[in-house]
Amino acid sequence: MDPRPLRPGDHVELACEAVEWLDRVSFPAVVRVVFTDAQGRAWSLVDKAPIFGTDLDPASALPTPAAVRCVVKEFRDMPDASSASLVLVSTEPDGVATEDGTAVFLVSVDLLGPVASR
Repeated sequence: MDPRPLRPGDHVELACEAVEWLDRVSFPAVVRVVFTDAQGRAWSLVDKAPIFGTDLDPASALPTPAAVRCVVKEFRDMPDASSASLVLVSTEPDGVATEDGTAVFLVSVDLLGPVASR
């Protein structure tokens, strides 16, 4: 995604990977997704499968691509112009957070895409 058209407040999707079903029996099923931030830290989010994409259901084989809706908070300048731009995003649109409550992440713009209809 080209960072120029993005502005703080814009809604985007952060690419992640669904890696584990935590509860396939309940409706909707509960799944764990992971992604890596701009500093190389791996993060894990857990919520109902529809939060992470409409193609995700209890019959889906894992791992599989997924996404979480985010809102752009701000952009961070990169000292190296050859590096991908960094964007501070929040997973607040769907109320998703890590186990410790973290919901704001600094990620490469390469992980962001347009919001798909769900």
